[in-house]
Amino acid sequence: MENTYPQTLQRLISALSKLPGIGEKSAGRLALFLLSKPELCEILGDLIKELPFRVKLCKICRNFSEEELCPICKDPTRDQSQLCIVENPLNLLHIERAGIYRGYYYVLHYLLSPKEGFGPRELGLNNLIELIKERSVSEVILALSPTLSGEATSSYIVKTLESLSVRVTKLACGLPMGMEIQFADPITLKRAFQRRETLRECEI
Repeated sequence: MENTYPQTLQRLISALSKLPGIGEKSAGRLALFLLSKPELCEILGDLIKELPFRVKLCKICRNFSEEELCPICKDPTRDQSQLCIVENPLNLLHIERAGIYRGYYYVLHYLLSPKEGFGPRELGLNNLIELIKERSVSEVILALSPTLSGEATSSYIVKTLESLSVRVTKLACGLPMGMEIQFADPITLKRAFQRRETLRECEI
């Protein structure tokens, strides 16, 4: 492929192949499609250039936002007593679209994975503790995928919150071990929220 395509096209294929789930063959098909759509290339080029400057993390929950606070954190009608911890904004969006939860969120962005260099510091748990205190949160819901990293992260968070008077629960039945939340259908996700398990009761 390197011997037949022009250098610019090959560089695009190489760049696209670095995206998650995109191999060199898929990258080649995307690149050839884009080559036939100059208007789309221009739109995508502008959006990609703006992306790191326009989209940032919400000051409170660390969800993606173009403003200091995301729309969820600015919504005063949500239940302040509940805080749902998710791995990433994609899982947050999936839960929101299911329409099963009306509290606030906290986005970790990482799960504990020493091999990949993700330790407790990357989770931002100091900010999480401050948020729980400020909002007088009574229940923390761990909505992390039931993978090995998700379970390890959940256990670590439970231990970190031991000094706080807060109930800690996690999503229950319906989510088999190894399944990522973003792939769960709305009914399964709803049941997991409704039947969530208590990991730690609130101590008064």
